[in-house]
Amino acid sequence: MDKEQYVELGFCVKPHGIKGGFTFNLSNVEDSVLGKKSKILLTPRDRGSSLSPEGEFFTIKSIAFGNKVITYLEEVTDRNKVEDLIPFNISVSRDDFPSLDEDEFYLSDLVGLDVLEEESMEPYGKVSDFYDNTAQVVLVVKGSGKRVLELPFIEEFFPTINIEENYITMKIPDYIEGRK
Repeated sequence: MDKEQYVELGFCVKPHGIKGGFTFNLSNVEDSVLGKKSKILLTPRDRGSSLSPEGEFFTIKSIAFGNKVITYLEEVTDRNKVEDLIPFNISVSRDDFPSLDEDEFYLSDLVGLDVLEEESMEPYGKVSDFYDNTAQVVLVVKGSGKRVLELPFIEEFFPTINIEENYITMKIPDYIEGRK
């Protein structure tokens, strides 16, 4: 499996119970692609994890969504092993995502796209990340040098999304210093 095609869905820093359970913190609980028999890639968050730096593959034995996301893995049967593995990030193959309609995309598909300034169509940078601030999704755009813009992912700031041609356009707000 090509680890480059894996999308990070969340992380785990806490065990659950004494029988080998994990408490997953997922960025999208409502529409999670995770389920029984899902193959996941776990990568260490720090040196406290016994996982190899490249990550290791596991299979979900069971997963329950509620106030907490409680997960059991086929390869882990006791709390000692859980404590050895945590903390880690949770990723899944992009190929395991449900297919979408032609005009739809996943937010993870935006990461790595070129960002062009709307007026001039000149390159500004790339989408490096996104996050949900509980009010809206925010795109993180890395420009030339160390410049980073974090803007709400709304049509006012990002009017054109062209996944096929690998770019999106951005209207830079007037209040941004150093604006061209």
